[in-house]
Amino acid sequence: MIKKADVIERLSTLIGKELSTENLHDALFCEVKHQKILRRFHAGTHTYVQYNIQKESKETIQHFADITIPGNPTIFRVALEEKAGKMVIQSEPRINFSYIIR
Repeated sequence: MIKKADVIERLSTLIGKELSTENLHDALFCEVKHQKILRRFHAGTHTYVQYNIQKESKETIQHFADITIPGNPTIFRVALEEKAGKMVIQSEPRINFSYIIR
């Protein structure tokens, strides 16, 4: 399992880039020990990172994405902006603590 600080640092490298499953996998699993995970992902047999895009409210056009990594109970949230039909990451990732309230 990747540490929270490492996940935040690696997701920060995606600021200004498109939110996609491929970009997330490449950023998070960049170490040599994760090459097996990346091979499985690129072969199409496994997906290790999931995200869910949501609108914050009806008044604003602000979008955000909740990023989850199976095996890691923490949900990471990033702000998004729509550019040319693509969702681009605009903010540093933050830990979403809303799962504590449930």
